[in-house]
Amino acid sequence: MAAALVSVALACSAGRAADVAIATDTPDATVASLQRGLIAASQTHPGANVAERYRALEPLIKQTHDLPYIAEFAVRKQWPTLSEVDRQRFVAAFEKLSVLTYASRFKSVSADTFKGGSPSTVESGRAHVLTSIARKDQPDIPLDYMLEQKDGAWRIVNIIADGVSDLALKRAEYQRILSSGSIGDLIRTLDDQAARLQQ
Repeated sequence: MAAALVSVALACSAGRAADVAIATDTPDATVASLQRGLIAASQTHPGANVAERYRALEPLIKQTHDLPYIAEFAVRKQWPTLSEVDRQRFVAAFEKLSVLTYASRFKSVSADTFKGGSPSTVESGRAHVLTSIARKDQPDIPLDYMLEQKDGAWRIVNIIADGVSDLALKRAEYQRILSSGSIGDLIRTLDDQAARLQQ
């Protein structure tokens, strides 16, 4: 089964982008691909800066997450009113920030970082995969990955960490900005956040 044969091969040079083989045929395979990819990137590029980790992780994050769907869902109220150009600009900014966030937060992970949980459950076309992040001398952080199937692949659409929904946080932040500003203001905010992560 492909889920049991997940492989992530990363280029040995810290300056090169990752060459990633990812399994997304089951929810468990997708989450395993993500976590093994994060571990491999950390081990292959020790001491790499955020820009280098971004190049290594970009294909992994984009293939295991449905970033365009997440971006649209976060501004679903305003989405029908946006021009196609603004939609593309917003999704591009969102994707860049999403990958940079992983590159910034997962600088040093190992095989002991992630703990497996119960097998995935599927209900009404949506799957949940429960895992956790181990912390030394502290309780583990539970992770509930929510995935949906699209074109035969299972991709992550939300992550609930320790009971807090990442998508809910994004929706609240984006709606706050859009309540008094424009999509241009929101895109500039995402670009500013991305720039700070690269400093």
